[in-house]
Amino acid sequence: MTDQLGGSMQGRELFRRQVFGVLLVLSLVAAACGDDDAGGTTTTAAGGTTTTAAEGTTTTAAPAEKPVMVVSGSDTVNLVEPHTFRSTTAYDVTHAVYEPLIYQEPIDRGGYFQGSRESHVGAGAASYTIELTDAGGMLATFQLREDAGFDNGDPVIADDYKYAFQRSIEGPGYIGVLLPFIGISSADQLTVIDDYTFQIETTVQSPLFERFLTFQVFGAMNQDLIEANATADDPWGFAYLNNTGAGSGPYFISEFSPDTQVVLTPNEHYWDAANVANAGVVIRTVPDANQRAQLVRTGEIDVASGIPERLLPELAADPNVRIFEIPTTGVNYMAINVNLVPNVDVRRAIVLAVPYQALIDQVMFGYAAPAGGVVTSNMDTYDAAIGAGYATDLDAASAALAASGETDVSLVLGVRESRLVDQEAAVLIQENLRQVGIEVEVQILPDADWAARASAGELPLLIHDWFSWGEDPFYQMQFLTKCGSFVNYSGWCNAEYDAAVETGKFSVDEAVRQEMSSQAQQMIYDNAVWAPLWSATRTVVTGKCVTGLELGYSLVPSFRFLTKTDSC
Repeated sequence: MTDQLGGSMQGRELFRRQVFGVLLVLSLVAAACGDDDAGGTTTTAAGGTTTTAAEGTTTTAAPAEKPVMVVSGSDTVNLVEPHTFRSTTAYDVTHAVYEPLIYQEPIDRGGYFQGSRESHVGAGAASYTIELTDAGGMLATFQLREDAGFDNGDPVIADDYKYAFQRSIEGPGYIGVLLPFIGISSADQLTVIDDYTFQIETTVQSPLFERFLTFQVFGAMNQDLIEANATADDPWGFAYLNNTGAGSGPYFISEFSPDTQVVLTPNEHYWDAANVANAGVVIRTVPDANQRAQLVRTGEIDVASGIPERLLPELAADPNVRIFEIPTTGVNYMAINVNLVPNVDVRRAIVLAVPYQALIDQVMFGYAAPAGGVVTSNMDTYDAAIGAGYATDLDAASAALAASGETDVSLVLGVRESRLVDQEAAVLIQENLRQVGIEVEVQILPDADWAARASAGELPLLIHDWFSWGEDPFYQMQFLTKCGSFVNYSGWCNAEYDAAVETGKFSVDEAVRQEMSSQAQQMIYDNAVWAPLWSATRTVVTGKCVTGLELGYSLVPSFRFLTKTDSC
């Protein structure tokens, strides 16, 4: 909805989205099973690439029957309660189980689908309208699909969507902190008109509204089933959903053995079950990344995530695999604690001494882009003129340190034990800072210790990574750099900055959002709060005959179009 809500809007406006999901999905499945791009490296319209080693044009025959797909993520599925923090691969599972009201429109990028940031289509909703109200909010009306069902055969009705939102607001999970971004804070804003008509009224006109409604955490939940398994101590059924599902998505969890595998079986009552492109998905637990890479090469795994960048160049040369590269808006950064490093010139010296390009080349092996700030280079409202200031200049760094009047500067840089790339980055940063007269002690800390010390403000320097669902600059700034945020590890607090973020967060005027974002980016740069190290490229390794991978705002893969052929 960016086009509709991105410009200046005055008064009351009505716009409608009539969507026809079945026709869309039919066309997507046909595309997923059709001809692939020529071999070699192909630059897509989104700036991503698909890398294969084989040369020449290849063709893909339609499979005789739907295959069972085997995938392996970067970690073990720990639990599948959708409103609780969980492992990365657990989000893959819940994304397959819970069907939101709407999806991003999938765009075929030649072997994979990338969700559009501008256009959204019906998922659990067959159609919907959004009205901007005189009170400054939105009134969204969703007509639900009458042929949608949970895997046990229960129909999906408006009460089940309302329950998911109400559970987010009133339950013990973390999802409630997201809803104020789109002006929802009370279940009173959720209305069931009838079994198949659901309304949401917001208090603000947020450009994030449609984006948030694509999130798996707002998918329909089988209220009757959850309440039947709830207890007095656990009225929302969180314990029950730790190892099972209650969603209406294309799959249900038929086996939950996280030490070995989790099995997703197609939901025969899914509204578009006929067009799910596979016969199920096995999520296999393979903790060792080298082994995951080898299993893709031998064809024992169809899709692998979390392959370290250092292994990707060798995989790219293998004719049996493909590497999908998707630029992201995430950020890996070094926060500078302003309370422990109060001299802004010392902080400027640090920012100017960081070897930005060397980090991309030597640590990320080229699978990253310059970050350019808290609003990253691939993100809406990024100001390139400001981002260009994050460049290595050892002479300027030495001059800034001299201007600080400080000598014998010695600092601790904390990195997590689980993050090898952060450790490698720290060594390069340490060497560059030494060249300008700043001594750095790199401390590799157990993740829990790192988190405790970071939260307590005990680390002068630390490396952290972040990706914002919804990929919105103001959402990102809200969490990472506003006063009092639990992940504002720099400890920097500026009322003028916070005001700019608040103004931009709830504006639907593109010019206002750009102005507020640029002001905020400039303040971050001037105060030398961060050294933005890189924006990682999302890489997924697949067998050469695999197609239909789908990635959206959250970068969590969708499996509904995933398929493969015996030859290609």
